[in-house]
Amino acid sequence: MSFAELIGKRIVVTGSSSGIGRAIALECARAGADVVVSYRDSKDQAEATAVEVRQSGREVHVLAVDVSDPLSRSQFEEQCFSFGRIDGIVNNAGADLLTGDMKEADFATKLRTLLDVDVAGTIEMSRAFGRRFHEQGHGCILNIGWDQSDRGMAGDSGELFSATKNAVMGFTRSLSLSLAPGVRVNCIAPGWIKTAWGDGASDYWQQRVLDETPLQRWGLPQDIANMARFLLSKDAAYITGQVINVNGGAVR
Repeated sequence: MSFAELIGKRIVVTGSSSGIGRAIALECARAGADVVVSYRDSKDQAEATAVEVRQSGREVHVLAVDVSDPLSRSQFEEQCFSFGRIDGIVNNAGADLLTGDMKEADFATKLRTLLDVDVAGTIEMSRAFGRRFHEQGHGCILNIGWDQSDRGMAGDSGELFSATKNAVMGFTRSLSLSLAPGVRVNCIAPGWIKTAWGDGASDYWQQRVLDETPLQRWGLPQDIANMARFLLSKDAAYITGQVINVNGGAVR
């Protein structure tokens, strides 16, 4: 038996067309799971993720969902369970405020977007899948926080993400109590992870990451995927209600 295997499981990963979500979907497949890949706009990228899942010999379904929209969430839930039993969901979908069209939006617009996507989307998706998992007697929910949200970081982005990711982290702890003992609920809090924003970050930010991270490197999406694989597996059967930092030892 390999470490943290997911053989025989079907895992849903929202926002898995790129970045951390893509890495998690592919790692689940390598661990033996069938995967539901989801996207909002980037269908071609989601299909590319699906191709790699199939190359691992696993079954994959590609679905569109806008996690901020109640009807879209409900339809997505029904579609996922139409494929058969679901064993876990990773609520990775989040608003891109740093590199996408929202980059130049004002503070209020960014806040509303984060509340709709990252907070309401995560909460409502977790509760919907949690009810299903409770009925079937097992399941695992994994949410995504931010390691600096409960410490604070100056600036608009720090304020925005601290407010919203703290909400996700607190909700995770409470939902774990509501759904115990049959359903486990945990949260990964990434540190400086080199996704699209990190690739184009200025020299200042490149050096700041090294200065703030004892392991002296950027984290990679794969680092988050490795933790997700573990938390979704039977090897983490005694872990619930936890927010686990994956941040190279960064502390404040």
